[in-house]
Order: sequence, then structure tokens, then C-alpha cells
Amino acid sequence: MPPDLPIVLDGSTGEGGGQILRTALSVAAITGKPFAIERIRANREKPGLRPQHREAARAVARLCDAQLAGDEVGSDRLEFRPRRPAQAGDWAFDIGTAGSTPLLFQTVCWPLALAGKSSTLTLRGGTHQDHAPSFHYLALVWAPAVARLGFRFELELQAAGFYPEGGGEFTARVEPAHPMPPLDLRHRGTLQDVEVVSMVCGLGFEIAERQAARALRLLREAGIAAQAERVPMPSRASRGGHVLVVSTFQRARAGHGAVSARERSPEQLAEEAVGGFRAYLTGGAAVDRHLGDQLLLPAALLAAGLVPSPPGIVPATRYTVDGVTKHLTTNADVIRRFLDVEIAIVGREDGDGEVRVQPPGGAAEVVPLTSP
Repeated sequence: MPPDLPIVLDGSTGEGGGQILRTALSVAAITGKPFAIERIRANREKPGLRPQHREAARAVARLCDAQLAGDEVGSDRLEFRPRRPAQAGDWAFDIGTAGSTPLLFQTVCWPLALAGKSSTLTLRGGTHQDHAPSFHYLALVWAPAVARLGFRFELELQAAGFYPEGGGEFTARVEPAHPMPPLDLRHRGTLQDVEVVSMVCGLGFEIAERQAARALRLLREAGIAAQAERVPMPSRASRGGHVLVVSTFQRARAGHGAVSARERSPEQLAEEAVGGFRAYLTGGAAVDRHLGDQLLLPAALLAAGLVPSPPGIVPATRYTVDGVTKHLTTNADVIRRFLDVEIAIVGREDGDGEVRVQPPGGAAEVVPLTSP
């Protein structure tokens, strides 16, 4: 494709959500390839750009001085043309609503990690909400995982932000990506530790106690030893609770959480988080289904040679995931449009799967799943 013609994406395909746009923004800023996305979130209850998607596009555009067209709330088409490589520096982004700052961070962090110098970020908006990784999932599960791929981020919560008030803030330091040995996470090993992190913001501490007590009881009834940490989170304008079950295995770490809503009691929050963990525990996959989607882009950046590999090493990443989701397969489709890499996903939808990401013609072997 000539460099002046944009890659055209259909925003209604696959999982059909904002992740198509976020992945495209990240990779376009890294490669310099322009793109246009049509039918943005066409199948959602509120189609088109929402404030958090608009701010993601504008944030990445600032990093690489991109030309933007269609960046208005409700727009169903957006064009993005980078005019320079992403620039490291001190950046601040404010969604202005309770939209997810962790998802915004996961959009801007990759261009900044490949910008050659350290950067600092301040992000304002929502920090703990449904249908997005919470700040604590980012800090306790995601950040250690991507560090094994050579991407190091230091995260610090300034204030928690829940829906609908928002008002959250966290800061991050982004270090330049560095070479690491290939990551093979096909086996998680034995379970070593389970911790329930029970958090409240703007609520009485007895809510954290109730969340923790219910989670520990459910785990004990299932024969799982666990400990709990009860954490009051800093608050400016927001109220809410969050339960995150962090499980550590010999070779992997997973996180399963739930965020408070008006219709859910503290006990129901704990039940949802523990239920997710127990479902994951019944299988043998190393990576939880949310992390499985989120590891794909950094693995592809390595496979594309955008981070130098140790001499004589093929930068192939392999891992098993406890759910082949539409998020995972759609993310793979978008990445393939921008990067010359091989992505193989073996498994059936919503069942255990295996993912391999490698350079074209790489030597890594995929071991097919034996389960139906």
C-alpha cells in the first residue's frame, strides 16, 4: 500500500468496540502509517466515539503531531495521519469523564516506550470501572507481565475514580523498551499464593472488611488458602469498592476482579471476583483471558523487530490463555494490518487457547491443543 494511502479499518467487525481504535492508534504512532476507521462501535448501545475514545485519539495525536479528522463525540469515522515519531517527555491527559485511564495508558504507553527516552505521564478520569482493567490490575498483574517482554512501567495512584463521578488520577513513568529473552508462558506451574485485595474509596472501611470476609470464606470453602489486604484508596470526588483476587503461580500471575455498582452488595462483589478466579483455576492456562489480549501488542512489537533482540534469538512469544475471546482475535486482526508478524491463535472461542507471535518465517513451533 502506498505510504500516503491510509489503512482502512471497519470498527464494527469482531468485538466491535473501542479496542480496535486504541490498537490502531498505538501502532500507527509507532510505524508512521496513517489509517482511517469507519463504522466506529457501530453495534454498541451508544455508537461512535465516546469521550474516552476521542481523548485517546487526541492524546496519541499529540505524541506524534498527527493530523486528525472526525475526532468528535459521536463520530463514526476517524482519520489519523502521524507526522513525526512519538516524542518522549512529560505528558498529561484528562479524559474529563469517568472514562478509563488504564485503557488510555495502554494506548499511549507503547509509542512512548519506543521513543528512546524516559517519559512521565499524568492521567485523569476513571481508574476503576467495569469492562476495563482497573488501576490495581494494571499495577499488580499487567505491569509485571509486560516487564518480562522488556517494557517497564512504574505506576502510582493519586486518587481513585469510579463511575459516574470519575475524578481519578494516576501517574506513570515509562522507561525505554529493552531486549529480553523470548517469553514462553505455556505452563503456569503450581499455585503459590492467593491474595484478596479489598479496596474502598469514599466509603466506610467496614465495606472493605465485608468484601474481604466474603472472599476469604468462599476461597476457604473451596479449599484454597488465601490472605487479604484491606486498602483505603485516596479519593477526591468518587465513591466505590473494588475486589481483586491476585493469584501467583511458579511462572505466571493472574488477576480476577469486580468493581462496585449500585445494584451489587460488597458480598456480591467478592463473589464475582472469586468466581472468576475459580473458573480460571479449573483450567490449565497460564494467562487469564484479559491479559491474553493485552500481551498481544507488546509481543508483536518484539516480533516486528521494533525492540532489538539478543543476538541469535528469535523474538517469539508463546502463551496459553484461559479464553480465546473476540477481543483477542480482533486485536490480532488489527495488528496484522500494520505489522509484518505472524500471529497464530489455536483454540475455540471462549475455551482454552494458545497464542504464538513471531517474525515471518520464525522457527517457533506451535503445539496444538489436545482438548476439543
